[in-house]
Amino acid sequence: MSEQRTVVTISRQMASGGVYIGRRVARKLGYKYVDREILEKAAEQLGADRAALAAVEERCSSFLDNLVKSFNFGTPEAAFVAPSGKPVYDREVFETESRVIKALADRYDCVVVGHAAFFVLRGRRNMVNVLIHAPEDFRIKRLQEFHKISADQARAEILNADRQRDKFIRTMTKMEWQDARNYHLSVNSQAAGFENVENMIVGLVEKIKADAACNGI
Repeated sequence: MSEQRTVVTISRQMASGGVYIGRRVARKLGYKYVDREILEKAAEQLGADRAALAAVEERCSSFLDNLVKSFNFGTPEAAFVAPSGKPVYDREVFETESRVIKALADRYDCVVVGHAAFFVLRGRRNMVNVLIHAPEDFRIKRLQEFHKISADQARAEILNADRQRDKFIRTMTKMEWQDARNYHLSVNSQAAGFENVENMIVGLVEKIKADAACNGI
C-alpha cells in the first residue's frame, strides 16, 4: 500500500465517554468508526455466536477454565463454547480480532475503540493513541443514568469491567492499558469535557498528518 491510512485508537474506562467521543471524532474527521464490526467479523471467521463472543471480549479465562475448556455463564472470567460446539478461547479471540483490526486499518482512515488497538497497530505511522478516563463517581452516575440501575450496581459493573479489561490486556499484550506512556494523549473526560476531548483528538490528528506531509512521509 503506497499510502498508509490514518488511525485513531481509543482506550477507555467504562462510562468515561470513550464510545461517545469516538463516534463524534470519526464523524468530524470523516473517518470510519470501528467497534462492534470487529466483533461481528471475528465471530464470522470463528464460526461463533456474536452474543457468546461478546461475553469473552476483553476478559481472561483462568488457568483451570482453559484446562477444562468449559463454558459457564455465571462467571465473567470463564471461556465459552460457541453454539456450533467449536470451543473459542481468549487467545484465539484476541488474535482473530487483531487480524480484523489490521485489515480495517489498512483499508480505511478510522477510529477504533477498544480491543487493545493501541497495541495491535503499534509501529504504524499516522496513528494517534488516546486513553480516556474519568473519576469513579462520574462514571457511576453516567452508568446509572444509561442503564437505570442503582449506584451500587453501577459501581460493581465498573469495578468488574476495569478489573477484567486490565487482566485481559496485560495477559495478551504484557502491557498496562492504563499506563499513559502507551498513548499520545491521556485525558480526564470529566475535567476536560467531552467536546474539548473531541477537539484535542482532532487537533492531534491534524498535527500528525501535517508533520507527516512536511516530512514527505
